[in-house]
Amino acid sequence: MTAIDAPHRSFSDALHERYCDFEATFDKLKNGCDIVFFVGASPQQTDAGLVLNTSTVVLTDERISHVGDPHAVEISCSKVELVNISSNAFSNWHEISLLFSSLPHVKTINLSLNPFPSQIYKFPDEIQWPNLNTLSLNGTNISLEMLVEVIKKTPNLEELQICSNNYPSVSSTYNCIHNNLKRIYIYNNNITDWTSICNLGHLFPRLETLIASDNPLKTFHSDDNVEICLPKLHTLSVDRVQISEWNDIIALTKLPCLHALRIYSAPLLKAYQKDERFFLLLGYMKDLKKLNGSDITASEREASERRFIRYYSQRDDKPQRYFDLIEKHGNLKPLVDIQIRAPYLTQVRLIYNQTTYDKEIDVRQTVQQFKKYLQETFQLPLNRLRVFHVDDVAFNMGLAGPEELKYPQRVLHTYNIHDGDQFHVDLKPDQFKPQHSSRPVNITAYSNKLANDNSVDSSASSENDKKHPPFSLDSLQNLPNQTNINISQAFIQLDQFYPSIDKNVQISKQISNDDDDDLLSAAAMACTQMNNS
Repeated sequence: MTAIDAPHRSFSDALHERYCDFEATFDKLKNGCDIVFFVGASPQQTDAGLVLNTSTVVLTDERISHVGDPHAVEISCSKVELVNISSNAFSNWHEISLLFSSLPHVKTINLSLNPFPSQIYKFPDEIQWPNLNTLSLNGTNISLEMLVEVIKKTPNLEELQICSNNYPSVSSTYNCIHNNLKRIYIYNNNITDWTSICNLGHLFPRLETLIASDNPLKTFHSDDNVEICLPKLHTLSVDRVQISEWNDIIALTKLPCLHALRIYSAPLLKAYQKDERFFLLLGYMKDLKKLNGSDITASEREASERRFIRYYSQRDDKPQRYFDLIEKHGNLKPLVDIQIRAPYLTQVRLIYNQTTYDKEIDVRQTVQQFKKYLQETFQLPLNRLRVFHVDDVAFNMGLAGPEELKYPQRVLHTYNIHDGDQFHVDLKPDQFKPQHSSRPVNITAYSNKLANDNSVDSSASSENDKKHPPFSLDSLQNLPNQTNINISQAFIQLDQFYPSIDKNVQISKQISNDDDDDLLSAAAMACTQMNNS
């Protein structure tokens, strides 16, 4: 049976199997292992039943849809303070109500990602869950009307999590006030207007922390007086909202107790660097003590306010906060615009042929690394690069000329490079690569050509040619006495007959005796092959 087709289970059965039935749990966990360790205290047997010696029960993704035996659940969880049964299958309000009533001592319940029903359910008047302190209903799609019915039964609830429930707005017609709720997590919904946030304040007048990030809020303005509807709000998270004006930030300054704000990403802030966002937000919000999770020191506050003054002193759209800070810090003069650059960065000119680049290079790199950079810049082969450094000042004064960068591991700063210096790039010539003939030889055609050429010679020469082939040993012994041109011609003829023979011998103008011996040896081998053929 697949997980999709598996039947639903009761909370009491899942609780007993996980925390009380050690034999079943052992068989399930062993799964071929030789040793299984149990961590935690075993349940305590009492006259009423098994009591768990743990403060936390976690039964997530167990296909639990109903309570089962509520009496056994109440006894077993009499010492439990936190129950996490998220990602299960509770879809009936009667069973949900029975679950709350079966956990009278539990302070925190997580029912997130359960498929709550959409209809409104009226709980009996006698039902109350006074010990419940924290309730998590994220991703349940519980309606706000049904949520109000739940919180009416939890008079001491202090924290409510209702994220990812697709709420477009919060109405002001719920006719309910909860005087103990202090923290609401309502991020990742579809709330667009600040009026809905103010309505939450009307529902929970003692609200201190509001996490409303990932809502498409377009403004922080409303017709409500935030001093009345959010009088105790001191922590606000509105990251990733859609505000686009500084007037919205000014509107937050009207919250009388706000001292911690999280707002990092918004269309308003995209045009500014991180440090600019920091001093602008602090400049506008005089009472902030924590911004984006960081505590604000007195020196950061003063530096931000002074920078705020200098920023708006050059602009026409000066806010009222600018004049307030002028009274506090005085009329500050703009700072001198000094470009401070790291000392290891140097502005130089790179030159190759008619191509010139003005670049900023890091003189901490080696010559080898610099040549690789030049290879990519000019698209030149790395193994042929030659680089010359020209000290601009010394060269113009006639004190020094170009210096070649020869040593790959030498660091550039040892060449005493300054701004304005030049690097000239040159290429080494291609090394000579001998090419051996691979064409087939037509000996018959070549012999006919020789016969035609020799027909103009004397009859004595013709007779001598018949006695001695063109490359006989006797004739080759006279090669050292011939000119370099004749030697070259002889090798050309030899190549035409025997292209496979390696005959690439360096021919110099002054042939040494050793070269003669090598030459004769190669020629003798060629003649031997000719005679054998």
